[in-house]
Amino acid sequence: MTPVSAAILCIAYISGLIAASVAWGGYVGLAGGLLAAVGVKQIWRTGPKRWVWVTAGIIWFFASLYLQWRSPLPQANDISRFISTETQTQVVQVEGKLTREPRLTRSGRSQFFLQANQLSQANATQSVTGQVYITVPLLQATGLHQGQTVRVTGRLYLPQPAANPGAFDFQAYLKKSGVFAGLVGRQVEPLEPPPQWGWWHIRQVIVRSHLQGLGISTGPLVSSMVMGRQAVDLSYPIRDRFIQVGLAHILAASGFHVSLLLGLVLVLTRRLSSRLQFSVGLATLLVFVGLTGLQPSVARAALMGFGTLIALVLDRQVKPLGSLLLTATLL
Repeated sequence: MTPVSAAILCIAYISGLIAASVAWGGYVGLAGGLLAAVGVKQIWRTGPKRWVWVTAGIIWFFASLYLQWRSPLPQANDISRFISTETQTQVVQVEGKLTREPRLTRSGRSQFFLQANQLSQANATQSVTGQVYITVPLLQATGLHQGQTVRVTGRLYLPQPAANPGAFDFQAYLKKSGVFAGLVGRQVEPLEPPPQWGWWHIRQVIVRSHLQGLGISTGPLVSSMVMGRQAVDLSYPIRDRFIQVGLAHILAASGFHVSLLLGLVLVLTRRLSSRLQFSVGLATLLVFVGLTGLQPSVARAALMGFGTLIALVLDRQVKPLGSLLLTATLL
């Protein structure tokens, strides 16, 4: 397969995902692939063979079906199914495991996502599934970490869509993460101690060292520049200042961090064999992704860095556009 043919197939897959938002988007791509197989060869005689265009149309079609199949939907026993007008006024207890680290909200409360497994309401307990978006007073979330099992007391609610056109759609925002229920918590009761080890522990060590050396105002800022604001709970006033002056990208972990780390590793290991350089570089990428979390920008940069390491082992030159297209397809 030629590079042009591979690029066409990758573009067809990405286009199929985009076209999934349109009712007949998949069929349009399938028909377009068949028409291209017949007509493009008459114009572009040295172009890809007909089977490439037919395959591209099929990939477009199934990519649109795949995205619709992967779109989050509440299961039969999802916790959102048990929310009604009456239950929204009742105090309930939800047990489950934290799927993300608690973070500070703009209103000064703490938020986290909980994978629910048990719901207690009106003297009845039942097994449930699904994630819940939970906000609690700041002190209630102190000491909680990802993977810890807790019991939260509060009121359930269904997230509401945007009230005005163009406004923030809270319901759609949570739906992208497969969350269909929210809970305003009053009290959090840990049912087990936090995991003894995790990436959160290493992040805490890094943030704590910056706090001790740079102070409470500068320390978290430097930590955010190193690991990204998604991994560090940076205060909203500081975030807003960087956004206002157009420097929000400084607080985001991205390709700059990966290229800097990978370049430093390759320089330090230049006397080693290419296989050892590959191993050290791959380990560095995995550690950085673990510290920053699987953010889209970090995942993209890590995949491109991985491609650079493969090219190093094979002693071949990296094609930036092809590498970027392949990364976009994998993501």
